[in-house]
Amino acid sequence: MAANKIWLLRLVPTFRFGRLLTGVLLASLLLPLFYLGSNEDPSDSAPALFFSLIIAYIIPVFSLITATSEEALEELRPILDLDEASFEETRSKLHSSSLLQTALCLAIGALCGFAHMSLIRGSVTATVQQMLSNMSDFMSTLGTLLVWMIMTTVITMLIRQTILFSRLGAEHVQISLPTTRRLLPFARVSIISSLAVIGALALFPLIGIESGLNLLESVPGAVAMLVPLVIMFITPVWPIHRRLSALKERELQAMNNRIDLCLSGRDTVELEDSELRQLTLLLTYRREINHVPTWPFDMGNITRLTLYLVIVPLTWAGAALIENLVDYLL
Repeated sequence: MAANKIWLLRLVPTFRFGRLLTGVLLASLLLPLFYLGSNEDPSDSAPALFFSLIIAYIIPVFSLITATSEEALEELRPILDLDEASFEETRSKLHSSSLLQTALCLAIGALCGFAHMSLIRGSVTATVQQMLSNMSDFMSTLGTLLVWMIMTTVITMLIRQTILFSRLGAEHVQISLPTTRRLLPFARVSIISSLAVIGALALFPLIGIESGLNLLESVPGAVAMLVPLVIMFITPVWPIHRRLSALKERELQAMNNRIDLCLSGRDTVELEDSELRQLTLLLTYRREINHVPTWPFDMGNITRLTLYLVIVPLTWAGAALIENLVDYLL
């Protein structure tokens, strides 16, 4: 089946600051669009700021994540047992999809968006009636559908990317315990893929700023993102973790056997100098192997992930404080 460049990536130019320009242009175009009808009842108005900013955020970030994943794949090239044709095919899968996959993502996103609006409005009939009754409800429905369609496409494509790295880690990457730092690109993919969902979740408090807090408006979307977040974080690194754990266990068992053979039931004071040197080397190597991590993360990756995760509670807490302050002042 023929594959084409993912349509969202076509919206982002490849020149320097192209992603920033795309985000600014999208926000500038979408804000006036979604603010149509804002002169009506504020409690029923569309969360224009949320719709505009989440779309303006997710498309450039998706482009950034895809580019970062391609860089990670290039870093892994020396330890992948792929020929050149297979490697190029793998690389193309990071930024392309078939028309059928694209259509399915858009259709599923549209259905989820309409179901979300029907949950908010009470029924499918009420959703259709209100959507056609005034501009505010129409823009609210349109924004919901667009967000669901775009986020469904982004999350689906990112899960595809993480599954691709998962297969590479399970079947094609060469691993050794003394050189686990070469596996850090897997952790980078895991963390950067999670960034898309974490950033989107941080924008959810914007829904309640303009129209008031309504859990039906925010909870379904947030829940729908949390499961993919876990999948995208675990999938790229899990096969590597399993292989490293099994290899470490075998290596430690082998070292223990060699140490036992070296001692042969004797105390260390009974060993010859050559045997003692050999035992020292074995004990040193076993200690080093015992400290080898079985997850392809380093302190920099863990710190970056922690900072990402802090963003969400901070934005939610900040939104709650602002809402309370506005209520107090008014």
